[in-house]
Amino acid sequence: MSSSGNDEVDQDNQSIESLKRNKRRGVSRRRFIGLAGAAAGAIAVGGSAYFLSQDRIGTPVDPRPRRVTTIATPKNAQNYIPEDYLEFIRFLESISDQTAGKSLRVAMEAEVGPRALFRNRIDFSSSLGIELLMEFDIYRNNLAKSLLAVSTRSPTFDVFNIDVSQVGRFAIHIIPIAELVERFPEQTFSNLELGDFLDPVKAFSATYPPDLILPPWNIPAGTFKGTEVQVGQETPLYLRFYRKDLYQEEGRELSSTWDEYLEDVKHFHNPSRARWGTVLMAARFPAVIEEWHNWLYSFGGKLWDVGRDGVITSDANSDLAVAALEHYVEVGKYAEPNSPFYGWGPAAESLTKGRATMAINISEFASLMDTPGISFVIRDIGFAKNPRGEAGSSHHYTGAGLAVSRYSRNPALAWLFIQWATLAATQVIVALDPLALGTPTRKRVFEDPHVKTLINEGTIRHFDPVKAAMDAGEINFKPGFPNWDSIEGLLFTKLHEAVLKQVTPREALNEVKRLSDESGPFAF
Repeated sequence: MSSSGNDEVDQDNQSIESLKRNKRRGVSRRRFIGLAGAAAGAIAVGGSAYFLSQDRIGTPVDPRPRRVTTIATPKNAQNYIPEDYLEFIRFLESISDQTAGKSLRVAMEAEVGPRALFRNRIDFSSSLGIELLMEFDIYRNNLAKSLLAVSTRSPTFDVFNIDVSQVGRFAIHIIPIAELVERFPEQTFSNLELGDFLDPVKAFSATYPPDLILPPWNIPAGTFKGTEVQVGQETPLYLRFYRKDLYQEEGRELSSTWDEYLEDVKHFHNPSRARWGTVLMAARFPAVIEEWHNWLYSFGGKLWDVGRDGVITSDANSDLAVAALEHYVEVGKYAEPNSPFYGWGPAAESLTKGRATMAINISEFASLMDTPGISFVIRDIGFAKNPRGEAGSSHHYTGAGLAVSRYSRNPALAWLFIQWATLAATQVIVALDPLALGTPTRKRVFEDPHVKTLINEGTIRHFDPVKAAMDAGEINFKPGFPNWDSIEGLLFTKLHEAVLKQVTPREALNEVKRLSDESGPFAF
């Protein structure tokens, strides 16, 4: 619903206590999704609807005209807003005289977490009296325009959404977190809790050079004297997606090892019924690198050998790496035929349409599995940790963070946005949003009672395996040194060719090793 003119003035005096009463009235999941869709439609045609209603929080301090804070509701099917969230909104209101009339531009990847922030953006912009422009794009496009901005030292974007594999290319162009806290004490929330982030998120995505604290490197934190340059915004982790209904019907136990996983894939493979054992994301695109990483590190291999002196050399064609790719290619024999041309989204769609029985995909697609009108397998998809290889289970982390551009004209305002977007209370809202079910970067969110309720009753089924993998340190990632892009293109091309059997796995990885040796050694 939109409001303007006298309606806005009439609703202006709604108190926080009234908002609390209203938010206790829940709505059904299906009803919530319908409201969210209606709101999105209104926004698309230039309206001002933000879900069902726009509740206003405003306490007059003097008779002069004042700004109105608007809170998007309902935020979730429980209509729940954490008290900590309202406390942060009050903090923003208290400094709004410093920000009113300004504009902020944010470059974001079009992922479920950022989209959930978009649905709630009026909370942030109205409490500060600013214009907030969130520009969404797919990964490659977002990366390209962000790199263009920093290469020209342009103030186009105030905030960047930087993938873990790309941090090295941005590090000199963004303001470290400690510097932001020091420069802008009045704009730093007193209850920020920067120590609450998951350890791998902090070590791999927030810090550059990264802390390689987990196998296969096991290098002590601080060895490379890294600095926290961004704040972890999301935790997309590769997990096993599987048709739990089919497993239950047949009384079949979930496989533990990669060889058993292959047997499961074969068992459920039935092309005559348009059902394949699995689906791969093996297009000439970064997704195939990420997917293969789940095999690579589990088999005991690694893409890069990183010395304690910071020198980075290729280990791409080791026997362990070749064995991992051979197994990946073997699994691909039972994948949906279009797999060599699929990336993240089409592979997830194969699961939602019931074409693939199981797959390794990103946790951020969990909500899609249960979205009415999109999924044919609602509540039928289970989530589990990846199968074990010789080095145990391993899960590729491909998270992104939020960073302030050194060329921003409003760095204090950009810092406020990052605090709002990564606040524990905001992450609770994103986690409870059925269109997102966004995996948090903060430990506290996993323990929130409202989040645990949805975990226990089965709406959120991916958080437990994500947290278990994080706690066990069963995480791999692509260290984001500056010259990573010089190898990336050849690597995803050769993996793609191996799946198509145009080259053998060893030939593919020998070529990657050759180019890496010619271009390297590398450094952070």
